[in-house]
Amino acid sequence: MTGDITDLTAELKALAQAPAPPMTLDLPRARETGRRRLRRRRTWTSGAVGVAVLAVVLAAMPHIRPAPEPTSAVTLSTGPALLIAHASFGWLPEQIAGVGYQAGPHGDQILARGRGDSAARIILSLYPGDREPEPGRFADGAEGVAVSARVRGRPAYWLTHDASDPLNGGDTYLRWQTAGGRWSELHAYYLNVADPQEVLLRVAADVTVGDRPVPLPLRIGGLPSGLRVQEVQLWRPPLRGTGAWELQLFLTANGLPVTVSVSPAGGSPQPHKSTCTSATGLDLCVQVDGAVPASLRAIGGPRGLLDHITVLGTDERDWTTHVIG
Repeated sequence: MTGDITDLTAELKALAQAPAPPMTLDLPRARETGRRRLRRRRTWTSGAVGVAVLAVVLAAMPHIRPAPEPTSAVTLSTGPALLIAHASFGWLPEQIAGVGYQAGPHGDQILARGRGDSAARIILSLYPGDREPEPGRFADGAEGVAVSARVRGRPAYWLTHDASDPLNGGDTYLRWQTAGGRWSELHAYYLNVADPQEVLLRVAADVTVGDRPVPLPLRIGGLPSGLRVQEVQLWRPPLRGTGAWELQLFLTANGLPVTVSVSPAGGSPQPHKSTCTSATGLDLCVQVDGAVPASLRAIGGPRGLLDHITVLGTDERDWTTHVIG
């Protein structure tokens, strides 16, 4: 437990010291991010190790190969859509309350999850090309074991420490070849269902690979000069408060941080020192950390930026993929 706390503290410190866009430090979000990164770091030999350090490790332990790294299943767009998902969930178990997206410097992921700190989590990732990823080794030095499976008749395998336990003690990985030949991965934990193997095989069978813009609940009538979107987070369900979802856009204005937050009215606490309005059942806030940047002052400050934004209501059928312009 002490080691867990130490590692999580390091994660929080790293987030606090990370470059723009800034993260509004709320404990549930930091805890979720720290747990996810800690779990990934415990399980796999990190592919994010610096090249020099990796070279030293491989020289000292030539029999250990780094684990394959999946590519982002969602990325930040420079066009009007802002978020492009490269794969999508289909069927999900009833324990899942929603599917969220994060894209930007602090990580890219598609995450299906339930409500609460210990609710089900299913992360969807892709691998580059159509070559089957090798199991690799776990961070504890154990060889990753592939337990054969099939998804819609195509090659698949469970990744585990022990062939007699395909679900890897509840920290479960399923890799399979999709219809187009590309390999994908589900990483699931806290999956409180009667038959996790059957559930995850069904989830994998309904995953589709292909680019799809993600609809969002706002439209920005053109970003003023000097403002750039650096990161987008759409969490379903929200990481804080209550309700169905929350959205945060992390921007920079002349290099200074600006955050735009949207959530169902009264569902999430309003950010500290923010300027807010409500419309169509949604709360919309602009938060500026520190002095108001010149480009924001030129349009009337935070209130002026709010006037550039139209919120589209709580019905997701009314949301748009044409977010900017």
